[in-house]
Amino acid sequence: MIGGLFKSASRVALVAAAGIIAGGVAAQAADLGGNCCADLEERVAELEATAARKGNRKVSLTVYGQVNKALLWHDDEDGYRSDKVTVRDNDAAMSRFGFRGEAKIRPDLTAGYHIEIGVREDLGTSSSSGSLLVRHNYLYLDSQTFGRVSLGQTSQVTDGLYHINLGNTQVTPQEMDEPGLVLSGPFTDTFAGVFDGSRRQGVYYRTPTLAGFILSAGWSNGTQSDSSWPYTPDDADDHWEVALRYAGEFNGVRIAAGVGYREEEDNTPAGFGYGDNQIWMASASIMHTPTGLFVSGGYADRDSDALENRRDSFWVQAGVEKNWFGPGATTLFGEYGEVDVDNNAWAGVHDGSYWGGGVVQKIDAAAMDLYLNVRKYELDSYWANEEKLVGSHDATVVVGGAIIRF
Repeated sequence: MIGGLFKSASRVALVAAAGIIAGGVAAQAADLGGNCCADLEERVAELEATAARKGNRKVSLTVYGQVNKALLWHDDEDGYRSDKVTVRDNDAAMSRFGFRGEAKIRPDLTAGYHIEIGVREDLGTSSSSGSLLVRHNYLYLDSQTFGRVSLGQTSQVTDGLYHINLGNTQVTPQEMDEPGLVLSGPFTDTFAGVFDGSRRQGVYYRTPTLAGFILSAGWSNGTQSDSSWPYTPDDADDHWEVALRYAGEFNGVRIAAGVGYREEEDNTPAGFGYGDNQIWMASASIMHTPTGLFVSGGYADRDSDALENRRDSFWVQAGVEKNWFGPGATTLFGEYGEVDVDNNAWAGVHDGSYWGGGVVQKIDAAAMDLYLNVRKYELDSYWANEEKLVGSHDATVVVGGAIIRF
């Protein structure tokens, strides 16, 4: 922990200073008399003033983060910089820094906090007008007997529930996290991530782990920034949700799974594209640790009062993860996914699918991942210039880069 490091560094500096000064003090004690102690105390005070320290001695402090940079290429002629290479901050696992800490109230009860800031460079297309994004800002009480209650801006209990994966592939794009900012509207509208939970202001609870299971529930609300044209609602949306997760290992086989439900109450005045949503999702992943073989998949469905919001989707990914070369584990994988939209008559939303593959190489000595992912997106129909084109349309996206953690 940083607090411990600073404290240890300060003590070492003080001991060293005392040793150096003590030699001079012994030689000059007879001449200087009581002034030697005054000089020593002044030097110690000077060293203490220059030592970094955390806020207090009761609450711990950990600083962490990551930098994720990538080169991206795609061939969607209506997208941003088609057929050209672009340097981007990879929003699939965006660059960020954060602070965590906690204090023990009694042996089975702790209080803690978490602040995390994402680094966004003009949505990844420029560094001239970058901004910081608050990802997490909450506090919690955690009881070994009764579970944890969190209050503030953090992940909904369904966040990540649609993409549970034991393979080291999370730094590659999923649900248009990265190419969604460069491909044209029909692709982003179809493949946008609408199933997984987000990060919102709310109250969240999770039980202690029982036989590998954790039950979670939460209520959250939108903010004033949710207001958008043509409506300016006075009442932010409300979200109610519940999730059940499981993790375990048996005879060299690791299993992770989850299922959840989220009710999104839309408080915006009635209009096209607005209405309450009901979302079910589930995903699971299995890995055979001796061989590194793994398979993962998920299914989700969004029902809605607004017909144009209704859709369902599934994805599957399989691969192998093993340390063949020494620096760290290598992950090779292939993937496929589909989105089925109920109302294909609405301009901008279409049935679609994607397939692809990739490789991720861990560098353990540097806490780094090198990655390369190729994905082909296909739409059953396509809208351009307000004219519907019958037939399929596709785009290929290639993303390669590195992520380093600290």
